[in-house]
Amino acid sequence: MRAPIPFTVIGGFLGAGKTTLVNRLLAAPGSERIAVLVNDFGALDIDGRLIAAAGGASVALANGCLCCTIGDSLSATLVDLLDGPASFDRIVVEASGVADPARIAELAALEPRLARDATVVVVDATDVRRRAADRYVGDTVRRQLAAADLLLLNKADLVAADALAALRAWLGEIGVTAPAIECIRAAVPVAALFGQTVLTNVSLPAPHAPERTFASWSYQWAEPVDRAAVMAILDDLPEGVLRAKGLVRFADTPERATVVQVVGRRRDLADGGAWRAGERSSLVLVGVRAEGLATGVR
Repeated sequence: MRAPIPFTVIGGFLGAGKTTLVNRLLAAPGSERIAVLVNDFGALDIDGRLIAAAGGASVALANGCLCCTIGDSLSATLVDLLDGPASFDRIVVEASGVADPARIAELAALEPRLARDATVVVVDATDVRRRAADRYVGDTVRRQLAAADLLLLNKADLVAADALAALRAWLGEIGVTAPAIECIRAAVPVAALFGQTVLTNVSLPAPHAPERTFASWSYQWAEPVDRAAVMAILDDLPEGVLRAKGLVRFADTPERATVVQVVGRRRDLADGGAWRAGERSSLVLVGVRAEGLATGVR
């Protein structure tokens, strides 16, 4: 039986930069075949050289990805996609600008073929506080922020450093606990959003903010690992770690592989099937390099 497909939701208010982020995901090199569900793929800037076939409500890309428009029902569109002939490594939903991404993420709990992954909320750093205070849309904006496992503070180049610091402080004041990273034109490493499909060291580009660079850290173990020791690592992750993913052979279940995932504030452990002889346990962390974060393989 095939493992459940990771289900990622991209939310955020109108104009925050969600479609720009989706464009980047579709164009990014990598081995994952992504099915993206959007309200209107006509808004996507898909390079014509990437299009393998187009027809009806879908566009198939040469890199194995697929774009589908959401029909009358997101649930029905998902079922049609899962029942169809194509197979995918991940499904991404770009929520509408007024949707509650938490409700969309709940679909993964209702469909056994899906596994809830990150809810990424894109924020327009220039005006999110004004939107949140608006009598008509403020509640929607705040619910979107509260649903996030990871926040992208987009358009950071248009906001002064002290204003960005004030925005972070305000997010804490209203109870938003998800980690937040600044970006320009939604340029963030795919690994920070999805985790690693292949559990090896990854090379990550520097973001536009000069004082921050992304990095990865990895742990590997040849022998079965004490579960409490790994949990202690996860409990003590520095604030700059955005994502962790691993395949671990725990000493208390040495015949089974355990998939370990951390995304923002959320942690999941799931059975990964029988442990294959000769494999090494691996745990990869992706985050913002900062003073106090070590690098290298342990």
